[in-house]
Amino acid sequence: MKSPFIFGKVVTGKAFINRIDEISRLKSNFINHVNTILISPRRWGKSSLVKESVSQTGKKNTEIMFCFVDLFRIRTEEEFYKQYAAHVVKSSSGRMDEWIRTVKDFLGRLSPSITFGTDPMNDFKLSFSVSNGEFDKEEILNLPEKLAARKKKHIVICIDEFQNIGNYSGSLEFQQLLRSVWQYHEHVSYCLYGSKRHMMLELFEKQSMPFYKFGDLMFLQKIEKHHFVRFITDSFSNTGKSISEGLAEKLVDRVEAHPYFTQQLAHVLWVNTEKEVGDDLLEYAVNELLDQNTILYQEILNELSNTQVSFLVALAENAKNLNSKEVIQNYGLGTSGNVSKIKKALVNKEIIDISSGEITYLDPVFRLWMLRVF
Repeated sequence: MKSPFIFGKVVTGKAFINRIDEISRLKSNFINHVNTILISPRRWGKSSLVKESVSQTGKKNTEIMFCFVDLFRIRTEEEFYKQYAAHVVKSSSGRMDEWIRTVKDFLGRLSPSITFGTDPMNDFKLSFSVSNGEFDKEEILNLPEKLAARKKKHIVICIDEFQNIGNYSGSLEFQQLLRSVWQYHEHVSYCLYGSKRHMMLELFEKQSMPFYKFGDLMFLQKIEKHHFVRFITDSFSNTGKSISEGLAEKLVDRVEAHPYFTQQLAHVLWVNTEKEVGDDLLEYAVNELLDQNTILYQEILNELSNTQVSFLVALAENAKNLNSKEVIQNYGLGTSGNVSKIKKALVNKEIIDISSGEITYLDPVFRLWMLRVF
């Protein structure tokens, strides 16, 4: 029997847990052509939330089309234009002949090169001579607006890991161009989401930045514990196994209600359960999860300084006031100024998160592993 718990990929349908309010807000923004900025730590389920919201919106609103672009591996402005154009073209139709006609009609002046791989429906590429002085970047950025107008539909462009544009060469000028073009689109709206909170806030909340107040800003919160408990107990029951609400709650608490790791730990526990879960079996599953991640966590530590590791130990042990003289001495953190540098470095490495003055591990399983090792 297949495990009912899914992690490591986008989750939709019956496996999707709660997020009723967030889905309602996203659907409303899609329908009312409102731009959305969605921010959450990595593996909190923002991509699943967007896909589920798109799925529910599309069922009753056939006049809305959706286009997905992931910037995770797009490292330059030049590559952005190629990938952006290709995804917009593909989202407009499911037929190759229409893709070719769209490229000729709207991008013909750019002398595009079209490539189909062994799987044409999934391996479709567009290239342009970006170095050509006559290259018109706005022509590509306006492509979805022109397509939507021709088809008499509305297009929602969903761009994942949007904060990566902050790393492009000439990033500020690129952002200015995007904003200057996108703000005039009447048939297109944008859903821009990312996992690096400090970079996303820099892009959208700093008054001097081009994307300041570009749309509805959403901060994704953790799913409330009782929703996870209900999902876990029902999933065990529906597959002929049993776990009490109390143990399901303990499971969620061990990984601090982190969506990805709650699903992963529940999966490990389910695989190792024949009929009924007991306390010993839950602890066995926790230790197995720690063992599975040991190599990854060892590699993370190998890239950190001794004081950074000591800071993480202090944080794992819930040391109070990490800038206090007592904590600095007990954990050998150097000086108060050094602690500030450590925090900044660990945030940039996406190991910790600082929100409203609270410092937490982005990966709660890493915290458990640190407690076991140190």
